[in-house]
Order: sequence, then structure tokens, then C-alpha cells
Amino acid sequence: MEKVFSMVGGDGEFSYHQMGVIQAYTIRKLEPLLVEAIKHLSLPEHGPLHIADFGCSTGKNSITCINFIVKSIAERYAKAAAGETTGHDTTCMPEMLVFFIDLPVNDFNHLIQLLASNKAENGGDSIGVDGADVAKVNNYLSATRGGSFYNRLLPKESMHFAISTWALHWMSQIPKRVTDPNSPCYNKGRSWILGGDPLIAQEFAQQSQLDLDNFFNCRAAEMAPGGIVFVLLGSRQDATNPTNQCDPDFAPGPDYENAWNDLIADGVITTDTRDTFNIPVYYRSKEEVKTSIIKCGAFDIQYLQSCDDESLCPKDELMHMLQFPQSFAKFYSAWARAMMGPIMEAHMGLQATNEFFIRHQRRIAAHATSVLSDPKAQEEYKCFNLGFLLVVLKRKVPKSMEPSPF
Repeated sequence: MEKVFSMVGGDGEFSYHQMGVIQAYTIRKLEPLLVEAIKHLSLPEHGPLHIADFGCSTGKNSITCINFIVKSIAERYAKAAAGETTGHDTTCMPEMLVFFIDLPVNDFNHLIQLLASNKAENGGDSIGVDGADVAKVNNYLSATRGGSFYNRLLPKESMHFAISTWALHWMSQIPKRVTDPNSPCYNKGRSWILGGDPLIAQEFAQQSQLDLDNFFNCRAAEMAPGGIVFVLLGSRQDATNPTNQCDPDFAPGPDYENAWNDLIADGVITTDTRDTFNIPVYYRSKEEVKTSIIKCGAFDIQYLQSCDDESLCPKDELMHMLQFPQSFAKFYSAWARAMMGPIMEAHMGLQATNEFFIRHQRRIAAHATSVLSDPKAQEEYKCFNLGFLLVVLKRKVPKSMEPSPF
């Protein structure tokens, strides 16, 4: 998966840079919760302060989020300097170093160009802040790192704040039995587990749990004592049935599966081509995530909350888009392609992928047209609804490092 998986790079029509607006909307809604999480951060007495974004993609959303985190941390230092906080807060604002992390095939060139623009827009090379001017603190040192966040990527006990949004639902690999034609778990006739065979979904669940265990264990090694891990991941409400991954109208639902059938019916690909492709996504339940955190044992849970059936765009905007089925279908299909296009191209080539999304767009347009004259059906069309889980963890402080009560 590391060799082929990424969001669509660059800034073209189907790029994540252009089509990540849905993700951007949900990340902006996180800002008050990020401020609360930063209140739990044990500020280091000496710099630099290290921040990491696990799953930065091509950078547009990541940089916006990191700018907010840096500014919020700077404001906390300023309050400490002004005597507005108590406890062991240090008042000396350190330099900040941010690691932007994603798989090696990610378009880091585009990310670096955006970072250069961000730096120029926020005052050039100056690093740091005085207490009177925290609003301008969007400058920081930066580095990129290619690798899977299911592995160790950073030095031991070096990170103070880690964030991952819209990333942990992606799996490290498809379970081997799912891709074996001789296995009872072979996912024949489908490209995902939504509404599929429970036996196959269980294979995904086991691989997903292994991945999540690895993620938390690796972050436990990398986080400094008192450091914060902030995670937003897609999740499902139904803990007992992993085939009930999300609302059927969501991106990889029936319109997506039927587009595969259209591709086969039109002779563009064979059934084997479809059957050997699987979307490497698994939406975990709250119980699955909590089990993995407890198993790791290195974190105190500050916040673990389900956000079920969240709208990924303003309701009035969705209702407006549905009045124009063709343009809505073009946008929705392009949004799905920005995320899944590269792995589909790696599997069956660019031409077949182009043909797939022509049919995908056609299916969505027909679906949207069918609800055009029915306001109630439009209200119930939850194509941009998804469940989320917000997780805020604090790296435990060893007893030998705890301050004396005397």
C-alpha cells in the first residue's frame, strides 16, 4: 500500500488540493476542541517544541490546521508570561518544529511549495513571538517525513503535540485472505465491505485492529511525557456489525459499486479486475478504538467522543447543490476520485479509471435527479454524512518525573 496509495497530487481538477474542501470544513469545526486539547499539553521547559501531523497529504488543509495549533500554543505561552496561568507552565516561547508526515508517494513537492508561500505570507524567516503579538505566529521550522504512521517515524520521546485527521480509516494493507480466490473470505463481486459478507468484514476488522495497535504503540514511543495526541477518525455507530460501516449514500456506497458493474457490462474491464480491487478503508467503532488505547497503556484518555452522522458540509449548501444534479455529480465524483483515484489507477490503469468515473458521475447524477422533485428525499440524502470519533490522549508521565507534592 505504501508504494501506491496517496491522494491525487498537484492542483488540477481532481487534486486533493482542489477537492479537499469537505475535509477542510470538518477540520475548521475542530478548532475549539484543539484549543481545549492544547490546555492539557505539558509545555516543555526547553525548545524546540515538536509538532507532527500524521497524514498531511498535499498540505492545504494540514498547513491551515498547523497554523492554528502553533498560534494556540503561542497564546498559551503568552498567557503564562503574563501570569494568567498557574502551575508548572514555562513562560519562554521556544522555536517550533513541525513534521509533515505521509506515505512516500505523497506529493511532498506541492506541500513544500505551499509551506514556502505560507512562510512568505507570515513574515519571512522570523521565528518566535513576544507576548503582545501572538496573532502573527504562523511561522515555524518544518520538515517532511515519508513513511507509514503504522510504523515508528520519529525519535523517542521527541514529540509534544501530534495530530491526525481524516487518515486513520485507511488501512496498511488489504487482508490476504480477502484477495485469495481460493479463500472463503474472497471479496467477490464487491469492492468494499459495506453491506457485504460479515466473514470478510471480520478480516478487515482484525487487520484494522492490528494497524491501530501499531499506531498507538508507535506514538507512545515518540511522544514526550505530557505530550498530546489529537485524532479525528471516521467511525461507525454499530459496534456489533462491521459491515454497517457508514450511510449507504456515502462515497463508496451503491453508486460506487454500480459503477464497477457498468464498467464490466461495457467490456472495459473483467470481473476479475473488479474482484481483486478492495478499498483499504475500515471505520472503527468507539469500542474498538478504546480497546486499542487501553491495550497500549501509555496514554491517559482526555477525550473520547463519538460524533455520529455528522454533516460534512452545511445543509443549505447541500440542498442548493442538489438542485443542479449534473454539476453536483461532477463535484461529488471528483471528490471521491481525489481520494481513491491513485489506487484505482495503480490497479487498472488511467484509461479504465477515467471510464469508471464517467460512469460513477452518471450514477450520481441519476440518483440526484431522482430526488430533485422530492424535498423529503433530499433531506434524507446523506451523501455527505459520516460518523466520527474524536480522541485526545495525553502521554503518561513516569512517576520518576512527577513533581514532588512538597
